[in-house]
Amino acid sequence: MRKGIPIVAAMAAAGVMSFWGRNRFHADSRPVAQPATQAADASTRPSIPGKTPIPFADARPVLDAHRNDLPPDLKGKAPRELESAWLAWVARHDAAIRARLAEGDEDSLVNLWLYGTTFTTLPRATEQHMASLKTRAMAEELLLRRLDDLVAGLAAPGGNERLQFGRLLVERQAIDPTTEAGQEQTRIYLVTARERAITALARYRRAAESAKRPGQAGAELPAYATMYHDRGLSSDTKLTADFALDKAIEAIRGNGTLAPQTVRRVAIVGPGLDFTDKAEGYDFYPQQTIQPFAFVDSLTRLGLARPEELRVTTLDLSPRVNRHLAAARQRAMAGEPYVIQLPLANDDPKHQWDPALVGYWQRFGDRIGEDVAPIPPPAVAGGVRVRAVRVRPAVTLSIAPQDLDIIVERLEPLRDEERFDLIVATNVLVYYDAFDQALALANVARMLRPGGYFITNYAVSPLPPLEASASIVTPVFFDRQGNGDTLFCYRRR
Repeated sequence: MRKGIPIVAAMAAAGVMSFWGRNRFHADSRPVAQPATQAADASTRPSIPGKTPIPFADARPVLDAHRNDLPPDLKGKAPRELESAWLAWVARHDAAIRARLAEGDEDSLVNLWLYGTTFTTLPRATEQHMASLKTRAMAEELLLRRLDDLVAGLAAPGGNERLQFGRLLVERQAIDPTTEAGQEQTRIYLVTARERAITALARYRRAAESAKRPGQAGAELPAYATMYHDRGLSSDTKLTADFALDKAIEAIRGNGTLAPQTVRRVAIVGPGLDFTDKAEGYDFYPQQTIQPFAFVDSLTRLGLARPEELRVTTLDLSPRVNRHLAAARQRAMAGEPYVIQLPLANDDPKHQWDPALVGYWQRFGDRIGEDVAPIPPPAVAGGVRVRAVRVRPAVTLSIAPQDLDIIVERLEPLRDEERFDLIVATNVLVYYDAFDQALALANVARMLRPGGYFITNYAVSPLPPLEASASIVTPVFFDRQGNGDTLFCYRRR
């Protein structure tokens, strides 16, 4: 039986009840910059070079450019000392970055508590629904009852892969959710995780507000570029990011610097896994990745690539993401298609979707597969339209996952014909400070061919050979409320 009073008290103290009213910072509401300028026979695994730490010789320009904001254990060292300490520091930093995955996984589990529908028949605790409740007590009761249902689901996850993963996270805390004491500990663990998330989100919101400069449109964009440098690394993915990426690729095509059907090798940093995202995501379908398939679809539709020649390498440090993609490849080898579910909320007062986004949603996948009947959403999911696309196995086989920490690692050695035409990192670099970003950009530049593009949705400051100023800036709006994103395309000289 739930011991309600301690949990309610903990939730109130933690600020969990701050769902009451608008208090979350939405990445989608970042200011949109104004433009500065206007898969094949793949029966075998695509060849991927090995990975190697960034060498000191390539890091030296970054260290020089950021001498005033180096990490404490590098600051103040002479060049010889830096070179001697470099590889040991890289190893420690890689371990520290990978440790941030645990906090991101906790955030995903908290989002499942709020928005999941596979373990409960209760309404989702979305901002809209919580605001519709008449009293704070009703909101508290809904959160507590959903928490009880989630804890019960973690105790007996069955075949639910999200609950299985949540069970693993709880057990890593030395908690047994099958016992009464363990279930109480699980509640406290989740409430504490939500407390941390709320505190962090409030801090990010304050930073976003303080970055705004009256009368200087877009002046706050650099501040957004490192907004989440101390946040856990989660694997969220959203269709809106792929729509923005589609518009950026269209802008590159219009620029005329990539000839038709010449893109053959691309890399995606942080492809993402659809668990239950922080923007009120869904869980009524299996976990899936979207961006690798979306990228192939867009490149083919825009005439920049032939699917039979295209090879996609995903670069991610999450074992969960890499295992998912490796398993998809194994199934594709047996002739099994990859099915993508595409939900689009249609009753969200925050979003009156832009017709261009709806058009993208409607045509998504027509170059890589075919429409199939989607998984019907449960009634408690609210108003949501769903499409589903069955992707051809050959497309899945053209995608190869690689464990790699883009901050301190790169694929090496690369022959000229193995370098990438395009490298993409959406909602990735924002999780790192300027020094880490500069290291990542050095790795990206090393893996790009001359004339190739790096595409990201945050303004960054690359060093040569990447062009120091964005070659193409593409503002994209998702809805009629003005929420959107800005894609920056940097070209390697």
